[in-house]
Amino acid sequence: MSDLEDRPPPVTLPDEFVLLLHRPGGGHRCAQVDLLTSVAELGELALRGRVEVAASAKLTVLDPRSTGIGWADELLGRLARKAGPKGKPVELTGVLPGRLGRFREHRGLLTAHGALRHRRRKLLGFIPDDLYVPVEQVRESLVAEVRDAARLRRPVDGRLAVLCALVHSAGIGPSLGCDADERAVLESVWRGDGLGEAELRPLAAVSAVTAVAVSAAAAGAAGY
Repeated sequence: MSDLEDRPPPVTLPDEFVLLLHRPGGGHRCAQVDLLTSVAELGELALRGRVEVAASAKLTVLDPRSTGIGWADELLGRLARKAGPKGKPVELTGVLPGRLGRFREHRGLLTAHGALRHRRRKLLGFIPDDLYVPVEQVRESLVAEVRDAARLRRPVDGRLAVLCALVHSAGIGPSLGCDADERAVLESVWRGDGLGEAELRPLAAVSAVTAVAVSAAAAGAAGY
């Protein structure tokens, strides 16, 4: 069993990222939650050697076999169909805009794992406004990983590189307690400074989001 498969819940990068987005008292931060959660999904697939993302914002399916993870297999199937029998590269601009609901799906998985607690409430007595409150110990362990990387206190592997880059892309470093120097390190990780090839491969999925963010926002709910 790999280190990835050994990880306790939350078990994948998008789960971890969605957990970091949530405030300790409930609610979440960041505007483009579906877009960035989709990027986290691609980062997880890249970590598992299933896809490769190029700097040109094109994706190649390397291994479409089942991962045993529902969302991952559904996404791999879509990518494989889009790549066709010849396995042609897939444009991210044709993938990310249609990935609506990704944040909600991973929030649901976190709730099922017990990493988020769902609290039902209503504003003015009738407007649904449910809260999802992270389990402090689980969330704080992830925050500690990110901040240790930002303080140069731990090596940055492929998974942590993606997580740090997502934190930078979402602009949530300050809410995690990162000061200006730490945020500068997160930005450096996002750029890939000083990282080896093994770390850069999954990180490419996050770096490429800057190339597709404008197109994704413009396309809105366009499917694929």
